[in-house]
Amino acid sequence: MGRRVLLAVFGCLMAATFVTPAVAQETPGPIVTPNIQVTRDITPGRVHTEPQMLVYPLNPNILVIAEVELNTASCQIYVSRDTGRTWAKSPANVLPPGYKACTRPNFGSFYAAKFGVDGTLYVAGTAGQAASSSGPNDPFVARSKDLGKTWEYTIIKKSEERDFAKPDGTTARDFERFGYIRLAVHPTDPSRVYVGFRRQGAFLPVAQVSERTVVAVSTDGGATFGPLTDVMESSFPLTEVKGSDQPGLAVAKDGTIYAFTKERPPLSTAPGVTQAALPLPTGPGNICRAASQSPGAQPWVPTPVPNPVPTAGQPGAGARLLMSKSTDDGKTWKAKVADSSGVVCGACLTTPEAAVDAKTGDVYVVWEQSDTGPPNPRDDRNIWFMKSTDGGNTFSKRVQLNDDIDPKRVPNYDQMFPGISIAPNGRVDIAWWDFRTDALYNPNGNGNTTRRDETCFDIFYTSSTDHGATWAKNSRISDRSMNQNEGFTMNLSEDLRGPVGVASTDDQAYVAWSDSRNGTFDLPTDDSYFATVVHNDKATKVHKESAVKGSSVLLGLAIGLVVAGLAVATVAGNSKRT
Repeated sequence: MGRRVLLAVFGCLMAATFVTPAVAQETPGPIVTPNIQVTRDITPGRVHTEPQMLVYPLNPNILVIAEVELNTASCQIYVSRDTGRTWAKSPANVLPPGYKACTRPNFGSFYAAKFGVDGTLYVAGTAGQAASSSGPNDPFVARSKDLGKTWEYTIIKKSEERDFAKPDGTTARDFERFGYIRLAVHPTDPSRVYVGFRRQGAFLPVAQVSERTVVAVSTDGGATFGPLTDVMESSFPLTEVKGSDQPGLAVAKDGTIYAFTKERPPLSTAPGVTQAALPLPTGPGNICRAASQSPGAQPWVPTPVPNPVPTAGQPGAGARLLMSKSTDDGKTWKAKVADSSGVVCGACLTTPEAAVDAKTGDVYVVWEQSDTGPPNPRDDRNIWFMKSTDGGNTFSKRVQLNDDIDPKRVPNYDQMFPGISIAPNGRVDIAWWDFRTDALYNPNGNGNTTRRDETCFDIFYTSSTDHGATWAKNSRISDRSMNQNEGFTMNLSEDLRGPVGVASTDDQAYVAWSDSRNGTFDLPTDDSYFATVVHNDKATKVHKESAVKGSSVLLGLAIGLVVAGLAVATVAGNSKRT
């Protein structure tokens, strides 16, 4: 019996020895919470898209998502007062009086929302009489001081018929149409609000009228705005930059405005570039089956190579990243080339997003870009990051943020439309659309693929705690892969993609996106979804404390068994002597 007792004691001591270090070695990284569906209506075929993620500056426990439902052409506000656990829709939609639609759908950002430091909520849109993709519209800014319960509106400009200058010196007359909306608010002065658009013709095709980046500034809290100013013309007239897109806006504490855009020449002026439209999928793409495997799928056809091939970084190539800067509240602008690494892609659109670190003044810019030239300039799009520490005079070497690098897969998966946010402690948070979870896309790495062959996607995320010098391993945010053919946002027949919504506090990053998990191929549906990335708050501490408490229980149990074993041995010895 004594041997059995000693063996039990030895076993308990071994358990206490090995269990405790195994738990103590656990070092969990950022925690991603289960996804929450924010929008709750059950209308079949609903199109909730472009959710803008915001943190209320007067109370970080209050979160706001501003988003669009395109079937009803309504812009809505959802508020959470418990850091995203539950959400409630504000009673008033964002719609200026006399209009029927608060925005106009397009590829790229078509809606924007920001908080002022005083808690005023600003929303920018384009008001019209219909939510169609053509025709004139009027850019507006709405403001609310009660988290979307009531609104005041400012129409920045009424669309008017005007002459659009063309690079060849002629003009084309058309009504104005505005889209690709971005918004910023001064980090310390709530009276200064900045809104930018791409201005183009309302009816004529883009090849016949110029597309230009314009910005308007308010110095009275959004009550009135100055004129829409072309941020490129003083530095890059139409003869040099034949078109430009949305301005990714960011504002420094000293009031300097930064606007980043990509040049975009009209298709007719891109020499020799004749890109064919991508054919649409011909059948269901469930379980992430590539559309090219569906019955009746059209064969892959390469894009004709232009002759001569435009040189990357040269005027007219349509790929340079441009930065415009104003130090006088948007009255005058000076533009420069921030990056010229992109190769020509006349029909591609890559819209940059920007942010300024309030403490250091560092300027950050993130964008989607493919380094593949003709005949497949859309292939293998990646997420790129640069920063400037001298007010945009110089920029660091660009860094690829998505870490799914695979030299054996050509082309590799696409990543698209990043969103960026900076926490008060300086952590940089970036999230984007990512197709790497579609295991059937280009399985042999043979290159015979197109964008339509990518079917399933997720939201991915990374962060930097050293001002962009190094980046964390990519984290998957969506807890279920989405099928692009079961929604509208990523569906090639609709293509309503825009930047992923990101907002930051010191302890957490909040991410919002348009999600197609509730749709089907026959009835596409999009809802707004939300998740939290926990970095260093109570949830992480609870996680660690739970591990410590678990090991303590096991250790206590082991010690108890040891003591009990010794007691049994003592009793047994006494019993034998008796």
